[in-house]
Amino acid sequence: MIIVDPVTLGDAACTRPSPKWVYDRTGTLVEVPADTLAVSYDPSDLSAAPFAVVDLEPVTNHVRNNTMQGAAAGSPGTKPSQWGFMDGVDGNTLGIGASIIGLPVENGVECIDVKYQGTATGSGSLFVRFEFNESTAALAGQTWVGGFYYRTVASASLPNSIRSFITERSASAHILQSSGDALPLDDAAPLAQYEHALSIVNGSTAYIHSGLALAVTSGRAYDFTIRVGLPHLCRDKLPRFPIKTSGTAVTRAADVIGPTPGLIYSNVPMVDPPYDATVTYAKDAAVYDPATKIVYWSMQAANVGKPLSDPSWWNKRTAINRWAMFDDRNSTVTSNPEEIIAVVSARAITQGMFAGALDASEVLVSMTHPTRGVVYSEKRSLVLPRSGSSFFGWCFNRLRLRTWFLTLKLPVFANALVTITIRRPGGVAKCGMCMIGPAIDVGLSLMGLSTELKDYSTTTFYPDGSSDTVPRGFSKRMSIDLSVERDRVESIEDDLIKRRQKTLVWLGSTLRGDTMLVGKFSSFRKVIDSYPRSKMALQIEGVLSQ
Repeated sequence: MIIVDPVTLGDAACTRPSPKWVYDRTGTLVEVPADTLAVSYDPSDLSAAPFAVVDLEPVTNHVRNNTMQGAAAGSPGTKPSQWGFMDGVDGNTLGIGASIIGLPVENGVECIDVKYQGTATGSGSLFVRFEFNESTAALAGQTWVGGFYYRTVASASLPNSIRSFITERSASAHILQSSGDALPLDDAAPLAQYEHALSIVNGSTAYIHSGLALAVTSGRAYDFTIRVGLPHLCRDKLPRFPIKTSGTAVTRAADVIGPTPGLIYSNVPMVDPPYDATVTYAKDAAVYDPATKIVYWSMQAANVGKPLSDPSWWNKRTAINRWAMFDDRNSTVTSNPEEIIAVVSARAITQGMFAGALDASEVLVSMTHPTRGVVYSEKRSLVLPRSGSSFFGWCFNRLRLRTWFLTLKLPVFANALVTITIRRPGGVAKCGMCMIGPAIDVGLSLMGLSTELKDYSTTTFYPDGSSDTVPRGFSKRMSIDLSVERDRVESIEDDLIKRRQKTLVWLGSTLRGDTMLVGKFSSFRKVIDSYPRSKMALQIEGVLSQ
């Protein structure tokens, strides 16, 4: 038998004084406001679980205008402000002329389309310089990384090659060293990010700049278009997600995660306001207690300064929607159209995660470590097989959905973030219970495990034989015998005593959902009857369900 001992969650925060850009579920870059945790998707696999993005160090993009401010399509020589000389655009070079024909935004990435045409009068390279003003200082021993989004647009005659470059120069503008990588010449390739690095080794290096070099051969006719977006020039490494600039170098601040375990992010809106003793509330106005996350309704008009504990002024309702899935009751449900996304900081080693009272078609879970990135990702469908090995069953049986999710595979990290996604496309996703915490093995479950249901509905019968039923919630009860190693009996007993009256996830079998129960043990009995194993009997009372 396995126990998941849930971590008690409170409010947790992510502070970051600058915005961040990440990918949404369509693969489009979107802005995340300051002081808000970023949740992103992998653009190379949008079907994978989303994950929290944490950057522990600030990063600066030294390309001062990577969103193409000041550029104009069809206006000769009007290129992005603060960019360097662009061969062909600023004047015919090697017989090749160029023009800016578009400023598209592709998947949230601001781009520039440059069209090159002409017959080369010599062999050499046409340069596009992203930053060329001696402002990016560099010293020996540093590593610089350049990056940008790039693809070729359908073209009649592509150049011989296209290469990225970073050039280091002395104070007198003498070229000391240059590095670069070849880019694909494939009209069918999608817009993708490319990067390369340069290690500074010259003691006389004063500054660097970056860009593209397009090779042409004398006498050959060319007609091609390149698309470039969001160039970067950064120390040591590129940020995991773009930093947008429009007139100056931009430093994106680091993320700071709160020290206490809690819910850091949720896409479920907080409709009701927190209680404020200085506000006058009308009758039936709803507020929530910031400490307990319980919603209260005002019983009277002109309600000001009355404590929430006063039943003559406030009617205690249920947990607020965002927090209902994290309380200790199945009967309170968090719901949201399409999907529920929650990011939890447990601040403890958490191997197990359980979700119950689900109304969803799939659950996705990921774990992000601040320095190692995504260390775990899982996607599981809740649709149960329905064919019964028959054609009729496959085509016509009613669709059945599993109402629980369990994983015990979360990696052993104490300060990771767990992103939980519960989806029901086209409907309303619901979750009544979500618990995360360390997994504890308390012994081997024996055959004979039994469960029973206690219904709290009441029925009143009348003399004429009719009746009225008041439907209420129900709870489950499980009786289970365990086989425990003799040298562990005492420690298991101590562990159970410490967890009395605490709501836990009890897993009689990890293979059968009907042997999983969220509740508290009401009694346990140990019998030291043999060597090397003994028996222990437990009675577990489930929490109230709808």
